[in-house]
Amino acid sequence: ALAALVGARVIATAAESDHDLVLSLGADLVLDHHDPGLPELLAQSAPDGFDVFLDTSGHYPLAAAIDLLAPGARLIAMVGLHGSTTLPIRDLYTRDASIVGFAISNAAAHDLSAAAKGVALLLQQTQWRPRRAGEARIADAREVHRRIAAGQIRGRLLVRP
Repeated sequence: ALAALVGARVIATAAESDHDLVLSLGADLVLDHHDPGLPELLAQSAPDGFDVFLDTSGHYPLAAAIDLLAPGARLIAMVGLHGSTTLPIRDLYTRDASIVGFAISNAAAHDLSAAAKGVALLLQQTQWRPRRAGEARIADAREVHRRIAAGQIRGRLLVRP
């Protein structure tokens, strides 16, 4: 939503059930991340390559994403804590592209402030709202962490004492 708000052409992937929501947030095109033909669909949707490829879900292999990058592009990975991958470095440097990892827990105070301003902008100028998955008690933290790690919770939980 933030990229669309500042004028970027946004091609997104999401579960089919989320396509309408993602389109309403400003995506120009939404593809099903479960579609076995996704690599070809992505290549067709950006024939000159992607300037920025942002992976927040881990559904698309980072190594395959390199083939979709435009010259000078940036691949941003916000996933990968629980795995590793082999990347075709030759394909990366011949495109003059780069990979950037991002973990919010490493962000400096000025980065967090800028992110908060971006979220405030989204809340003011779009219909985007964080997905709320429900509530949990702090006493149930172990079970909540297990469910998050198992991919059983989508969205934010409000944790109460």
